[in-house]
Formats: sequence, structure tokens, C-alpha cells
Amino acid sequence: MFLRIGLTLATTLTVAHPALPVSAAPSFVPPPILMYHRVDVASPSDEISRDLTVTPAQLKQQLSYLKQHGIAVISMAQLESRMKRRAPLDDAVVLTFDDGYADQYKYAVPVLRRFADSATFYIVTGNLGKARHLTWAEVRMMARDRMDIAAHGVQHNDLSLMSPAEQRNQIVESINVLQVTLRTPIESYAYPSGRFNRDTLDIVRREGVPLAVTTDPINIIPPESALQLPRVRVHGWWTLHDFAKAIDVARASRHPVLR
Repeated sequence: MFLRIGLTLATTLTVAHPALPVSAAPSFVPPPILMYHRVDVASPSDEISRDLTVTPAQLKQQLSYLKQHGIAVISMAQLESRMKRRAPLDDAVVLTFDDGYADQYKYAVPVLRRFADSATFYIVTGNLGKARHLTWAEVRMMARDRMDIAAHGVQHNDLSLMSPAEQRNQIVESINVLQVTLRTPIESYAYPSGRFNRDTLDIVRREGVPLAVTTDPINIIPPESALQLPRVRVHGWWTLHDFAKAIDVARASRHPVLR
């Protein structure tokens, strides 16, 4: 199963865009971006949730592996900072956590703190305070703890099915409420379920958000840009060997995208 996923990822990520004009030359090669969801000691009863859940022990093991191999664990905000400074990206992997689950604060943040690492937490603002989700107080604590808080919509709805006005409400409101509440810029956006269209890209670009992520390369609209960066989904069933293989494939498959 892993080999099929790895080969698909490698094949898709290495697709070239020969039609790009010289004036639109690619300007940076992003590092692998890992996509986590839940971190919990309990194994969920349904198969989909189990696949989206890693244990704190797994996360510790994975971060330890990256550190032992000289790979820096950074957030999307730190990626943007490195890009501005033209700092090297070859030695980094970006960690992202989607949807704002409460277990991320309870289990993921302490592990990240132990390794002195940061990560990006994509928040669905309309779910804050709901059962099994983060509270505003927890999000503020995470931001104070050097975690990067970023936007994932007001609701976790498919932007590609919305009118431009509906998309704008979802995107702009989620960005604004996080910026005002946390008093910090929002450096990236995650499209719910990875789905978007050209209107989405225009809205995010107008909001001045420098980076945005999807779930996988299948939704990329050529030419690929910094507003449609694919990620590597971390599966709950992965062993450390599976994790290491996925990192190797992702690092070998890096390619330039438009800034």
C-alpha cells in the first residue's frame, strides 16, 4: 500500500510545466510539508479517524527521526521567513495540523515544545469551542507558545463549490478574526479538503496571504504557485520506516514553483 502511495506522490510532484514563460521563472523550491490531523492516546473506532490519528509516541518518534537526520522542523510562518531571507530550505520539513482538534493542544503541543519545534495549526474558526475542538483560550496559549496559527475557513466547506462572494466570506472572515484576536499576521491558508479554484487563488492573493496549501497534487491548477502547495498526508498506520520512506520520497520529489 505504501509503495503505491509513494510512487503516486513522486510521479505527480515531478510533473514539469514547460509552458511557463521565461518572465515567470519559478523562484523557490518548497520543502516537504507534512499534514497531520489528530494526535491522541486513544484509537478512534472508525477507520477514517484511525487513519487521521497518530499517537503522541508516534509523533515523538517522528520528530526524533527528523532531528537525528539533521532535518529542521519548521512552521509555514518560518518557511515564509526563510524565503524572505533567502535562507536554505533543503534541510527543512514543515509540520501542519488541520482542523483545530482539542487533542492537538493536549498532546501535539507538548511534544513539539519538548523538541523546541514549531508547527502550523490550521483553524476552522467556526468550530472553536465546540466538542472535541480547540477553544479560543487554547489557541491564544498556542500562539504564545510560538506555534503558528493559520486560517482554514469559517466552516470546513468545499470552496470550489461556492460563488466568489461566498468564498470571500469564508476566507476573509476566518483570516480577520484570527488576526484581530491574536494580533499577528496570518501567513498561510489551508483549503478545506484541499479543494479550490481560480477565484479562491485570487481572493487569497488579494488578502496578502503569501502561502496556501492543498492536501495533495491532484487539485493543483497549472502553473503551480506558492498559493497551492501540496502536502504529504501522515497516516496513523505508518511505522517509523513508512514515515522515513515518505520523507525520502518527498525530498527527492521537490520541484520549483512560482513565488
